[in-house]
Amino acid sequence: MSSFIGTDWTLSLLHSGSYLNIDDILASNERTSCRIRVPLPSLAPLLLSDIKDKAFSGGTNDGCRASDDVPAGKRIELPVWLAIAVGSGRRQILNIDLPPIYRDAFTEVFEADPCVVDLKRKGSMYYMLLCNLLTSGHAKVPQIVATGTKVFQVSYLI
Repeated sequence: MSSFIGTDWTLSLLHSGSYLNIDDILASNERTSCRIRVPLPSLAPLLLSDIKDKAFSGGTNDGCRASDDVPAGKRIELPVWLAIAVGSGRRQILNIDLPPIYRDAFTEVFEADPCVVDLKRKGSMYYMLLCNLLTSGHAKVPQIVATGTKVFQVSYLI
């Protein structure tokens, strides 16, 4: 496995929405779980700032410490826009998990009867977030697109 330094890490901000659309900004800002695939040196204070741990709070800033590295295999939560920009394409720095509304439990409910789930409460940005996930390269994207299409047809067209 390659290191972070040897990886092409140029961000490709492919975006299906509008840069100034507030709904698109809110949808792509939803957080999703990711697993780091390669060690990330000196990025722990940035990526793990939510963790209340002595290793990440305070201390001296005398250069790079071992505790400042994010180990491979660590689970973090990132906004969808950042996870897609960093985790897709050639880099593959992290594996992106689907947001909860697109996981198997909800997919089974949507397949049975899409009207059962209150999308305004469970996933208010369901369709906008689905458009953002199209570029993620996740293996389940075709399945969630088919489910999203069915949900839309049953909810609004029938």
